[in-house]
Amino acid sequence: MALTTLRARTTAAIAAAALATGGAAFAQQAQSQQGAQAQAQATAEIDPVTEAEIDQFVAANAEVATIAQSANQQLQQAEDKAAAQKIQANAQQSMVAAIQEKGLTPTRFTQIVQLARADEDLANKLRAKMEG
Repeated sequence: MALTTLRARTTAAIAAAALATGGAAFAQQAQSQQGAQAQAQATAEIDPVTEAEIDQFVAANAEVATIAQSANQQLQQAEDKAAAQKIQANAQQSMVAAIQEKGLTPTRFTQIVQLARADEDLANKLRAKMEG
């Protein structure tokens, strides 16, 4: 039962990471007024995204999604908690490496996700690049 719980949590965490960086991350979400104000303030402090960063983000996002999908498949086959934790750690390391190989830091990657959630124009640019 503990392994099943770990698999579920790990799968959810990896899936959330993949979705947070994929097209679903840009879906409209209902937010309270207070939450929207806090997000607006946080995104106001983030540097604007350049065209080069959009290209880097899209390339990194594709890699991260592939890594997450592979990790989710591996988690279904994990025999115990230790194996599941190792799969999760390896996936996280691979995601960070993929983001860095595309020229972004993990922090900047996350900032772009945050900005895209708050800026519909940026979200549309990212979607267009991902689909094109």
